[in-house]
Amino acid sequence: MSDHESHNARDVKLLLAAMGLNALPLGYTLVVLPIYLSNLGFSGEVIGAITAASSFASTIALIPFAIVADRYGRKLFVVWGFLSATLAYLFFAFTRDLNSLLLAGAIGGIGLAGGFSTAVWTPAWTALISERAGAEKRTSAFAWSQGIWTIALTAGSAASVLPAFFRVQLNSTFQTSYEYPFLIFVGLSILSGLVLLPISEGKAIPAGIDGGRHWSLFPKKSRPQITKFSATVGLVGFASGIGIQLLSLWFKRVYGTSETSLGPWFAVAEITSLIVVPIVPRLTKSLGSSKSVLITQGLSASLLASMVLAPTYQLAASIFIARNFFMNMAWPVQQSYLMGTVTPEERASASAITYTFWGIGNSVSPILAGYFLSQTSSLSLSAPLLIGGAAYLASAVAFHILFRGTPPPEEVFPVSNIGH
Repeated sequence: MSDHESHNARDVKLLLAAMGLNALPLGYTLVVLPIYLSNLGFSGEVIGAITAASSFASTIALIPFAIVADRYGRKLFVVWGFLSATLAYLFFAFTRDLNSLLLAGAIGGIGLAGGFSTAVWTPAWTALISERAGAEKRTSAFAWSQGIWTIALTAGSAASVLPAFFRVQLNSTFQTSYEYPFLIFVGLSILSGLVLLPISEGKAIPAGIDGGRHWSLFPKKSRPQITKFSATVGLVGFASGIGIQLLSLWFKRVYGTSETSLGPWFAVAEITSLIVVPIVPRLTKSLGSSKSVLITQGLSASLLASMVLAPTYQLAASIFIARNFFMNMAWPVQQSYLMGTVTPEERASASAITYTFWGIGNSVSPILAGYFLSQTSSLSLSAPLLIGGAAYLASAVAFHILFRGTPPPEEVFPVSNIGH
């Protein structure tokens, strides 16, 4: 391995490690925060609105930060994006009023929702890791990113037992038992930014869009691909918001479960998906990207909808584990596909625009999920998972139809010939 390749391999590892540290709190908030807010007396609609604030903030900020990152370098935006989450966790730790909670959600993100901090780092991080991995290892790098993300969400989900632990072992009050974990997450967010300091970024890509002569809100070379991908990923965002973001609240409303009971199940749902890391590159090599997404995301959608038939929370959680396994295969395939089919100088912008459409769908749907989960009828309580499953399935079918004729270069030519 040459010095350049060794340097790039180190940078990929640092990017993955930093992302994992920054994502760990998201697993905690995915399980704990909806139930915690419910215990504070907030309604399902309000909880949905707090979650939606995360996606809304991310949606409006993604494109501007991505355009700037494409022109002036990406490392700085990844570092500051990671560090900015600390403010959100301080708000969650010490504030209880609605306005402060809305601000915290908007800054740092809740569960799978974005937040301002995610808007700053996500497009720059996606482009940077794609650049450092290269065409030969790009799909593998995104598979590993899914694996690291899985580890982070697993640890965060398992940390849902911390409030109960602090109450029992330290005799903490209800409020302080929730403050301590958020203070731990402040430290992790700071560490995630510091991890990236050894990465050295060369001169920013000057070409940008239109040779960098003027600003453009939409990349021109990759416009058709980005437009189609935005439609499919927008459906994924909607499905995630209505079917997954308030899932712990769904468990509470349907089965009466607490975050302490759910945490281990959510952790297992994530940790079992680590086996997708070696599977994803082989799957795309065998079936191609479009068919891989159709099969894996289609199965995931069906399993999500079938959870409403489970008579016990244990069975529903077991189905959720299987659902996560297939969805964690589908998502890195889609990420790698986009990065492989747009021009390199537009990768951060392409990532931002498509994530913006994800955020648009994810901004609206948690409010709708909160409305359904505030009702008492079984049909209303089942609606978030049924609608979410249908949206996931529609996205998978659309992805297959739109992209089956335009595979990424590595699926057409041997990797060794790409760029020669």
